[in-house]
Amino acid sequence: MKDKKMAKQKELNENLVRTLKKWQKIEDESVKSTSAIIGKTKNPIVRQIMEIIKQDSAMHKKVQQVIIDSFEKEAINLDPEELSDIWGMVEKHIELEKETVRLAEESRKNSNSFIVRYLLGYLMTDEQKHNDILQQMEDIKKGMYPYAG
Repeated sequence: MKDKKMAKQKELNENLVRTLKKWQKIEDESVKSTSAIIGKTKNPIVRQIMEIIKQDSAMHKKVQQVIIDSFEKEAINLDPEELSDIWGMVEKHIELEKETVRLAEESRKNSNSFIVRYLLGYLMTDEQKHNDILQQMEDIKKGMYPYAG
């Protein structure tokens, strides 16, 4: 039974890696597509939006590669001591992210321009995303140290 379970998990992992590699090709196409659009327009808003998507696609590919490498090379490891050593710095960064979200919200409320509000909305969402992934990191820490505050 254990061998069947391990074989099934191996198959799932191989499928995941195949899916991620396919996804990486799509991210590459996204980078090419956004680059082509940037090259075709002089509009600063369109160019900025395409640049954002281009950079996000490149970052997505890097994250996907970390996951692939965790199956093909070395498993992902998060050392509790290392996390503990940097946690004070992470907490300070969480506060910075919270402040940027607050500033984005305030700025958005104070703007009458649709385009400015649109861009500020993007910034607010992105800053909130940073806050969310740091919060998830804190949840991982709590899972590693269930009795830590």
